[in-house]
Parts: sequence; structure tokens; C-alpha cells
Amino acid sequence: MSVKTGFNSLVITGIVMFSWMCVWQPTVAWPQRDSIPEGYPESLRKDLTSLFVKQAHNPDDIHVLLALSEVHLSMGDDLLTKKNERLSAYEMGVKYAQQALAIQPENAEAHFLYAANLGNATQIKGYAAGMMNVGEILSHVRTALALAPNHAPAHQMLGGLLAELPWMLGGDVEDAQAHLEKAIAIDEQYTNARILLAKLFIKQDKLQAARDQLLAVIHAPTPHYPYTWKNQFLPEAQALLKTIADH
Repeated sequence: MSVKTGFNSLVITGIVMFSWMCVWQPTVAWPQRDSIPEGYPESLRKDLTSLFVKQAHNPDDIHVLLALSEVHLSMGDDLLTKKNERLSAYEMGVKYAQQALAIQPENAEAHFLYAANLGNATQIKGYAAGMMNVGEILSHVRTALALAPNHAPAHQMLGGLLAELPWMLGGDVEDAQAHLEKAIAIDEQYTNARILLAKLFIKQDKLQAARDQLLAVIHAPTPHYPYTWKNQFLPEAQALLKTIADH
């Protein structure tokens, strides 16, 4: 997931810039969390059809609503390529997360998925949407952590945001590092948190610390989101390691 993060870089003027580098990876449904399903990511279409059938029988099933939000996030990140189709997927992800929040306002996963989908939609829409949505995105991911302090993907997402936001919008390098380290401490298989942390270390000229994180990505025995690890995180870690190899 390139929030998947994809979620890679959203410019909000030359001054304001995010890096949605944190694959905002959800904890519900997880179509490729620990293994790559047969036919993934095309298999997401079948997952979506199955969820629609379940929703038709029980439209207020919180688990189905969260899974629908997560699958739309994954489709926008991993399957769809056209900008308008990706935007539509993320907006549907926001919609289902909203429905889940209407039923369970204190559901941490719903807050996280709302922030993740809105963040990716914002990335596509650009400057104006970014200026309007950044506060809302931060609010929901912080709420997710207030409700579930050990939500590793939310720590990863918030750390990535705080690392890239300018200070006037809430950016904080020390806080970013703390959240990324917390994500890894909770679950060391979140390899994108390690890449984000390595980038912070490179900016601080802490090159050995950066190498350690990048090597952990490259040699991860059982990384979460193996499809994304193979296609995005592994090559990114290898490329970053080369840039600091001679220093």
C-alpha cells in the first residue's frame, strides 16, 4: 500500500509539504498483511463484491463497514492507476469510515481509516484540499491513538506526518521520531516505519542509525504487507542505503 502509502508526497505550496510516506496500513481485513493472496491486488475486486453482499444483509455491521473502508484504501493504493479512480476509491473509504464512526464514535480503527483515506484523497486533490484537511487528518489519527495507544499503524502514520509538516502546522521531528520508534517497538515488522525513521536519521547525519534501520527492512524475515514490501519498501531501502554507502 503506498499510503501507501503510497501516500507519498503532497505539496501544499512551496512552503507546506507533507510526505504521506507512511503506508497507512489498517488493522481490519488486511488483504495482504502477512501474505500475498492469490491474484493480489486484482483479488481486491472479489473482496469488495463479497463485502457488498454482506453489507446488503446487515448495513450496520461495523466490521463490514471497516473492511469496506480498508479495501477501498487498498484498491486506491495497490490496484487502481487512474487518478480519478483512485480518488473515488479513497472517498468511498472515507464514507464507510464515517458510517462506522456514526455507529461507534470511539472505534479507533474507524478514526484511523478515516484519516488514512482522507489523507490519500488529499494527496490527489492537492493544495487547497491539503490546507483544509490537515487538521482533520491529524485530529483523527491522534484520536485513534488516544483510544488505542498501541495502534502501530497510527503511530507510523502520525510519525510520518510530523516528520514532514512544517512547524507552523504541527510538525515536530522529535515527536515524529518517538512515534516511529513506538510503532517499531510495538511491531517490528512495520518496515515502512523503519524507512521513515531512517530518513529522519539521514537528515540528522546519524548515518549508522539509518543504516541499521534500512538493513532491518532489507532483511526483514516476515514483513507486514509483503506485496508492498517487495514492490516499494525493499527497493526504497536498498536505494537509500546506496546513497549513504560512501559516507
